[in-house]
Amino acid sequence: MDIRRYLFLYKMHASRLRNVFNIVAEISISLASLGSLFILLYQFGYSLSPQTTLRLSEYHNHLLLLFFVGISLRYIVQFDKIIRERMLFTDLTIYFLLIGSIFSKIFFTKVMADSLPYLDFFSNRWFTYGLLAVLTIIHSSRQVFTVIQHRIRPSLLFIFSFAFVILTGTGLLMLPNASIHGIHFVDALFTATSAVCVTGLTTVDVATQFTAAGHIIILLLIQVGGIGVMTFTSFFALSFMGETSINSQLILKDMLSEERLGGLFKVVINILFVTLFIEAIGAYLIFQSVSGTLPGGTSEELFYAVFHSVSGFCNAGISTLSGNLNDPLVQTNYSLRVIISGLVIFGGLGFPILFNYLKLLRHVVINSFNIVIGKQKHYIHTPHIINAHSYIVITSTIVLILVGSLSYLFFEYNNTLAGLPTEGKLATALLGGVTPRTAGFNPTNIPMLTHTTMVIMMILMFIGAGPMSTGGGIKVTAMFVAMAATFNVMRNKRDLEVRGRRITTYTIRRSLAVIIVYLTWLAFSTILLSWTEKDIPLFSIVFELISALSTAGLSINLTPSLSETGKVIVAISMFIGRIGVLTFFSSLMKEYKEQVYTYPKEHILM
Repeated sequence: MDIRRYLFLYKMHASRLRNVFNIVAEISISLASLGSLFILLYQFGYSLSPQTTLRLSEYHNHLLLLFFVGISLRYIVQFDKIIRERMLFTDLTIYFLLIGSIFSKIFFTKVMADSLPYLDFFSNRWFTYGLLAVLTIIHSSRQVFTVIQHRIRPSLLFIFSFAFVILTGTGLLMLPNASIHGIHFVDALFTATSAVCVTGLTTVDVATQFTAAGHIIILLLIQVGGIGVMTFTSFFALSFMGETSINSQLILKDMLSEERLGGLFKVVINILFVTLFIEAIGAYLIFQSVSGTLPGGTSEELFYAVFHSVSGFCNAGISTLSGNLNDPLVQTNYSLRVIISGLVIFGGLGFPILFNYLKLLRHVVINSFNIVIGKQKHYIHTPHIINAHSYIVITSTIVLILVGSLSYLFFEYNNTLAGLPTEGKLATALLGGVTPRTAGFNPTNIPMLTHTTMVIMMILMFIGAGPMSTGGGIKVTAMFVAMAATFNVMRNKRDLEVRGRRITTYTIRRSLAVIIVYLTWLAFSTILLSWTEKDIPLFSIVFELISALSTAGLSINLTPSLSETGKVIVAISMFIGRIGVLTFFSSLMKEYKEQVYTYPKEHILM
């Protein structure tokens, strides 16, 4: 009896001690992550004296110790979960690097420097910066995921994540080292919103207003905004967490449009890999295109290539040159326009489309090889790999690119295209047909375009890109389904079919809802902006708001001249457009619970 009692007391105290260790570990890691974030921002955002730099290096040591304590306690308390991490080896490697850094900073002496020269690497300040940054990102992502495990609506989580990154980016752009002469809060907020929402509208000249550090901040904001902050967070959290709750997995499943819970990590990895792969190819091609043409040498050209590759694939349209792609330095570089157009097209298709066609490519390669070696016979029927969604997006994209490019070539042939060589006309027309679909790169000086071209651009901006892409607009699928449903009504046909598949009634209703909500907010914001900007023509206001709401970024030079209130209205439109008009307003409403009864039907005259 006494033994059972002692065992019971031991388990009870062990459980309490385990909970205490767990709380201490989480507090230590949270404080270390928060402290590292603020100190690193302060160190790189301000010009510091040698004394301040030396004092901050002491704080680095304290933060490393705090990380060590928290992570060590976490290993002790959560060992059974940690051994199931997908990247356990990487986690342990980072942990041993942390131990090496602490050891070298505490015990490193001149005598040891001679006998153990490799310890000097652990004391290097850039190694410390990198280690603190990696630890902060990993454990902040884990803590965000812990919050997700509570019941939070995916739409609200999506909104809060973008709002958090925008506010963070605003603070970063207001750091003294980020801009040349300082920047007003509203302009910093607008620029951060434009970068995160991958729009391209700016109230200041990005090329002359920001320093190299500011350009790097904008580049990172574009990358995070284009892929999605939750994709990055999911990568680190799913990599360095042994297990996650079913609720958090369901939330990620909805946000990533994945059908199976087991495929979440694979989807996140694929999104990151495909993005970085395409951007790397784009950066190489752009670098080859601009090599020897930009002032500043190879380093300037390399950064230009990386920046514009990311900005192109993410459909941001922001440039480090004052004239965008119409700048005198690249105005006659027609190959650059074609490369940018290709990046914009790939980014606007959407990750599900890219994955679907990669799956088809893999299927064709493997089966062709099996047929050649005699392991498999030729197909009697074509396998159903390309689904209806991919068919709609690809078909709509091709049609819109052709219509947009040919219309631009026709209506601008004797206007902005006059005097250009044939390759210049074709490259500019291609960019003019592609960029309105949420990219924002200027093919020419936009105010010089004919009104007909501008109206066509507004239509293209309104339609936008594909779902789950880096682009905006109502999406090509919504427009396709809405138009097909309209034709069905005209023909008195009940079902909507695409490639042997019947489109659900819910999809049709959602498409119509997206268009109605988009037009409602456009009308409301137009009323507000026409009230705050009384001397601006209505056409200019509508063009700018469609560009903002569709995250297109094309401008007739109206945005820089707006009042502060007007800038805020446009910034809100960019934010709503990036979230998705229907997603944004749906998150503000209480979810309807399905009733077990139905009312009698009644027809309403139309």
